Amino acid sequence: MSPATASESSLMRTREAWPRLTDWLDALVPSDLSWRTGFPHSMRVEEFSRNGDFIIRAELPGIDPEKDVEITVSDGMLTIEGKREESHEAGHRSEFYYGRFMRTLSLPAGAGEENVKASYRDGILEVLIPLKSPTEVTHKVPIARAA
Repeated sequence: MSPATASESSLMRTREAWPRLTDWLDALVPSDLSWRTGFPHSMRVEEFSRNGDFIIRAELPGIDPEKDVEITVSDGMLTIEGKREESHEAGHRSEFYYGRFMRTLSLPAGAGEENVKASYRDGILEVLIPLKSPTEVTHKVPIARAA
């Protein structure tokens, strides 16, 4: 994994606070807090670049990705949302999260939104977003004399 650029690094730091806060709230009151916050449960993710692609990996154990997860990309944002159904059994105790989950992430500049691919293996959803080659075009801007 290559080191993150300054902009990627600061972007990742700003996103770290929300998952930590929701983890703390889930640990404090392990129930569905969506009715209090207005937001469904979040999932843990990691982001990195590999071979010219931007990769987002999300922990989603115990789900059927074809049936329970939807990924959308629009205007530089990628959203992963879905649900995990709870099965009730006698004498059952669980600390697992059940219900709706959602996470919206900003994509880096140059992300190819039209060619996003996703795969799921061993409880990990991996989303691959191709990065377009940066093309810096500099042009001079003429200044008009105001009347």
